[in-house]
Order: sequence, then structure tokens, then C-alpha cells
Amino acid sequence: MIMWLLTVLEFLAPWNRACPRQEQSLIPFEPAVLSRELKKNASRTLGEKVRFWSGLFLDAPYGVDPMGEEAPPDIDPNIEICTFDCETYVELVLALAFSESRADVALWLDRMRYIDGKRAVQNRYYTMALHWIPGNEKLGYLKHETIHPYAVISRPVFPKGRWWQVHRERFSMLGDNAPSGNAQIRYNSLQVLIDKEKSIPTPSLAFLVGARQTGNPFLITHMGFILKNEAGKTIFRHASRTPGRQRVEERELPEYLRNLRRFFNNPANPRRYVLGMSIYRLMDPGKPGEEAR
Repeated sequence: MIMWLLTVLEFLAPWNRACPRQEQSLIPFEPAVLSRELKKNASRTLGEKVRFWSGLFLDAPYGVDPMGEEAPPDIDPNIEICTFDCETYVELVLALAFSESRADVALWLDRMRYIDGKRAVQNRYYTMALHWIPGNEKLGYLKHETIHPYAVISRPVFPKGRWWQVHRERFSMLGDNAPSGNAQIRYNSLQVLIDKEKSIPTPSLAFLVGARQTGNPFLITHMGFILKNEAGKTIFRHASRTPGRQRVEERELPEYLRNLRRFFNNPANPRRYVLGMSIYRLMDPGKPGEEAR
């Protein structure tokens, strides 16, 4: 844990804030280190960038909704380095991977998280299928990977639907920006991914697809990176919410997929069933501020 803290604070010093743990508050910040590493991005492949930055946060603790955007005004920092959920981990790693300066990082985070890149609670992407994925595809770095055979799941999503209270409140807060339409996800079953592991591109972003659930507009339940490690093995890096893990971790992909299948096929398991994954290839985007063409 101490080595993780030292490494994180060395690289992420420019945001000049200590995490609320004593051992972190005693470590000095060194802003020049981050700037130096960002400049190195220009000479790295995309796979090297994502592997480097995602590895920096291994063992960081999991935190539910670390951005804290529940109601305006939004007073939370745009960059959170102390705890992660699956989405904020992916966003920060990609922002770092795509950037050559500290200013680029902040710009990428805004463009990944908010409609038209305008930072405000009412502009925050809410559902993956109708908000986050289409919005980030427009940034030019995501391309859906078709692996056969595949399946499709869909559901209508409308702000006035019979959602759980937490979703009704968020739809109301988003107003005209609330996601609306037919959410549709193309995905591969866990067994197909196990059988065709070598067909999965790296680096890629994997979205776990859950069975439809009454009162819940989300079809995507989790997200993380599929990468090659230095030994050439295919791995899954993510911020895990699983009890007993609850940290940023790395798993060999075949093992992770088999464990998912076993866990969610257990009749005694009360959790929402995972159908499979939707795989998106990661590509080098244009300079920050450029729209995909």
C-alpha cells in the first residue's frame, strides 16, 4: 500500500491535494514528474500508455461515486486520485493516456464526462448505452469490436418511466439532458469470450452487460480495461466493487471470465445476472478539442 501511495502522489502531484489518510498527507508533491511523464506519451504506443497509467493505480481503494455529483452546485474536484469506482478509474487513465500536458488531462476528463464537455452536474452522462458510450465514440477513440456470435439486448429508457427513486431523482436533475430512447447493446456471452479470447483486441474497453432489471435503466453494470501485460498475457484491470476485493486490481482475463460465469450461475447468488461483455477497441484520438471525423 505504501508503495502505491508514493507512486501515485509522485505522478499526480499537480492537483496538489492529499488523500484523507495520514500516510499520504506526509508525502511531498512533485508536479514536474507528471509533466515529464505526460511528455513521454508522444513516444509510447496507445497500449503502452494505457498499461502504464492503469498500472499506476493498482491497489488504490474502491469508493462509491467518488466524484460525489448528486445535486448542484457541484463543488467536487474534477480529478479524484484517492479512491475510484469503475468509471472514474477508466476516465482518469484514458485522460492521462491521451494527454501531453496537465491542461490536456482536465480537458479530456470534461469531454469524457459531460455533454459538449461543459462541466456541470446537469450535463453529466448518466447511462452508458444512451449517454457515455455515444458521447465518447464521438471523441474518436472508441470502436465497437464485432466478435461472432453475438447477442443484442435493449430496453426503452424514458425520464418519466417507473424507475427506482435514485434514478427518478437523477432524471429530474438532468432535465432536458436526461437520456431518452431505446438503449441497445451488442455483446458477447462469457462463454464466447472464453472460447475466443485471442480474438479480443488490446487495448480495449470492456463493458459488463447485465440482464434487464425492473426499475433500473442501466444495461451496463461495470467497465474495465483488457490489456496485454509485460509477459504477454491478456489481463483485465478494473476498480472492483466485489466484497473482499474493493480496489483497483488486475486479473488474467480467462480466469476473470470463468469466475464471472461461475458466480452468476450460482442459484444462491442474489446479484444481478451478467450476460457477457461488450468490447470496444481503444484507438489513438486526435488532439484534445478535435471532433472525430
